[in-house]
Amino acid sequence: MTALLEGKTLSKSILDALSPRIAAFSAAAGRPPSLAVVNYFEDSPSAIYVQRKLAACARLGIRTELIKPDAGEGLAGFLKLLSRLGSDAGTDAVMIERPLPEGFETTGMWDAVPAAKDVDALSSANMGRLFISRGGDPERAGFFVPCTALAVIRLLKHHGIEVKGRRVAVAGRSAVVGRPLAHMLTGLDATVTVCHTKTADIASVFKASDIVVTAAGRARWLKAGMLSPDCVVIDVGTNLDENGKMCGDADFEDLNGKVKAVTPVPGGVGPVTLASLLEASVKAAENGLRR
Repeated sequence: MTALLEGKTLSKSILDALSPRIAAFSAAAGRPPSLAVVNYFEDSPSAIYVQRKLAACARLGIRTELIKPDAGEGLAGFLKLLSRLGSDAGTDAVMIERPLPEGFETTGMWDAVPAAKDVDALSSANMGRLFISRGGDPERAGFFVPCTALAVIRLLKHHGIEVKGRRVAVAGRSAVVGRPLAHMLTGLDATVTVCHTKTADIASVFKASDIVVTAAGRARWLKAGMLSPDCVVIDVGTNLDENGKMCGDADFEDLNGKVKAVTPVPGGVGPVTLASLLEASVKAAENGLRR
């Protein structure tokens, strides 16, 4: 039988622990913690999570500002917006939803967000801190790390899945999931192979792996025939199928009963990513109060 690695229980425990911290900050600062969410595309798969973020913030008492910029203002307009958010003392955290308009993703753009407010760790300052770190538990890093990559680590720990000495394949080499996650796993003593569209015979890599993490962004492409029966599958994919229904990278129905364990989509990595983001936002507010 395939074990279901749900994330809702872990997410709830993270969020429950935030309530007293939010109350303490609000009492000390005279206002609640605040998160600004920038989203250009309302019809993207990630936009589904935007409403969940806003709803979760409302329940916890985190103030949110949803910003829908005009793409016609170009990169200059975006940089101006980031400068405003960075200098605004009332904005503790900034979350930039992807995708962004073509040509917007530059190093200078990411560095326009101050590292202290960069809760998804996309600036070179936070990413650099991660990659020069000596490893260890990313939950205790002391700086912000990418929330989705962190959610994968937290979910594995929550379900008692050991990574030390295990062979792990990560499908996807993005700066937000694949590469930082591979580094985190290596720091936890896993042996990691990063796979991508140019990887030859990717199924042979997967079949030799104890854990497969897919963050490729291709709906239901990962099939049971590509995996060993003892494999643990962590599905980071957030896709919309031909019917507009959310689904993962893994073909859940095909994998069920044929692998050791798998995360559902939705209900797996997503809720833990959301909780990790809100936790980072509260941490950013607390850090700002101490400065």
